[in-house]
Amino acid sequence: MSPVLIERREDVCRGSPIIKGTRIRVADVVRYYRLLAREMVIERIVQALPHLTPEQVRAALDYYDRHRYEIERELREEDRLFAEHGEP
Repeated sequence: MSPVLIERREDVCRGSPIIKGTRIRVADVVRYYRLLAREMVIERIVQALPHLTPEQVRAALDYYDRHRYEIERELREEDRLFAEHGEP
């Protein structure tokens, strides 16, 4: 069995699920996933976020598949805040 690559830490990214050892949220990987074509998605996400491995990207997408409602809620909230306040 592969090591756990997704974690939550209350002191990192407001407790959002992240790729262990990074500040990259599962939601960040999902945003890239949505923007890119299905073919070679993992490779293209790694190109966009070069400090991640393909295994880490797969772990984030697997987490999203199992916790879709939670991640979708987080993305909707970010979209709402961005619409209200613009870029930080």
